Amino acid sequence: MCPIQNDMSRHPALHAAAWAMAMAALAAGHAVAQPSAFVPVEVVVASDAASSTVPPSTVPPNAAPAKPPASSLSTDDLRFVDEALMASEMEVATSELALKVSADPKVQAYARQMVKDHGAAADALRQIARDKGVTPQKRVPEAPEIARLRGLKPPQFEEAYIRTVAVDAHEQAVLLFQNQATRGKDAALRGYAEKMLPTLREHLKDGRAMEGRVTASAAPAKT
Repeated sequence: MCPIQNDMSRHPALHAAAWAMAMAALAAGHAVAQPSAFVPVEVVVASDAASSTVPPSTVPPNAAPAKPPASSLSTDDLRFVDEALMASEMEVATSELALKVSADPKVQAYARQMVKDHGAAADALRQIARDKGVTPQKRVPEAPEIARLRGLKPPQFEEAYIRTVAVDAHEQAVLLFQNQATRGKDAALRGYAEKMLPTLREHLKDGRAMEGRVTASAAPAKT
């Protein structure tokens, strides 16, 4: 027996310590030799598991998009809404032009009243239309009356404004609203037309009075 073996046999504690050190070294070498336990497959699985916690959509994949509510108005009622809005917008646009161009006090006063009354009338009609499932767009009308008026200066401007806007346009508006008040299918639109008729008739009356004044002033003096 070699001296080292005899020495270990005489000291059991030293032998146990050496054995423990050898086992620790062996375990360390084994740990270094082993590949990592975190392989890509496990990462993918963990990612899938995390995404599975998100609740699925409750909307079917092939579901059709929601449709806006259908209009409850008839074709004739829709036509009235469009024509009445165009009439009021034309009155407002031409009257705003009159406020810029004309210096006649009576024309100025009439134009201010048109902007106020027809602006409010258009707003009220849009609200009724929205309640019925219709959303009319506010637009500047490209009426020929506006184009003609833009090319005129006083006094020709006042004459054309009174004739085409204060008289002719209001005669047409009265007929339009009378027809809706008596033949319209929608009760709310019939009520709107009935409520507006006295105002439109008053506008027409004032327009004819201004037309008579302009005609009289333009007539040649008698000799």
